[in-house]
Amino acid sequence: MTIASVFKPQAYIEFVQHPNGNTGVGRQLVGYPFHLGRTLRFAGDPVGMSSLYLQSCSGGIFQGDDLGLRFVAQAGTQAHLTSAASTIVHSMNDGREARHRVLIEAEPDALLEYLPDPLVMFPRSNLQNEVVVQLHPGARVLLGEALVLHDPDLSGQVFDSYMSETLVRDAAGRLLVRDRFRIDGDILQGNRPGINGRYQAQASFFALTTSDPAPALVAALRQAIAPITGVYAAASALPNGAGAWMRLLADDAIGLRQAMHAAWVAMRIEFTGLTPTSKRK
Repeated sequence: MTIASVFKPQAYIEFVQHPNGNTGVGRQLVGYPFHLGRTLRFAGDPVGMSSLYLQSCSGGIFQGDDLGLRFVAQAGTQAHLTSAASTIVHSMNDGREARHRVLIEAEPDALLEYLPDPLVMFPRSNLQNEVVVQLHPGARVLLGEALVLHDPDLSGQVFDSYMSETLVRDAAGRLLVRDRFRIDGDILQGNRPGINGRYQAQASFFALTTSDPAPALVAALRQAIAPITGVYAAASALPNGAGAWMRLLADDAIGLRQAMHAAWVAMRIEFTGLTPTSKRK
């Protein structure tokens, strides 16, 4: 039994290649709380690439939510998928939590970019975030995950916990990468040396590929983020020849967004030779 056979997402989106070479949305099943915008095309993107915004109609993530997304990029497709804005993770009572799962399958020679805006963690929020990527030969996936703190009532409180797990498997199901961490809000707020220091925002960025040399990707990531102030970041190769990744800490959401944008631009250039234009939000 595969994860796809037991995974029941609220949003399923399949990207297909039309006879003219353009990528479009084929089969889609998108229900509450999600809404998928129409396909857009931007100057600077590869010919035929689709860009889409996946929006939340509920106002964020609430306690007890069990949200699921599944994306399939068929062979040769090129798609950029992002959110319309940051997603609020609302306060939760009595230690209750929410769950958010994403399942991505990138078929041979597909390029799929899933780069949502940062999560905004409210006081007393708890979230489990899980991402599983199945990477076929020649496929490339750009993946971003980020969070920032927000205390709307100036209560001095922070979120309870954030748990993250990212799994990358090849077409046969062999595990290539596992990244797993947990951060508690009081630790992040404590500015502890060796953990986060002065930084209050954090993010991870993955450039997943088994067909591109990792050293070139790592070098491009490091060069892209070097000029950005207010961030502490590092990039390295992923195990099993699965690409490169970057982890970063930032003073605030501004520096975090700048660094993630720079990483995306650098990897788009590495993968396609083209410099993307900024997406309007």
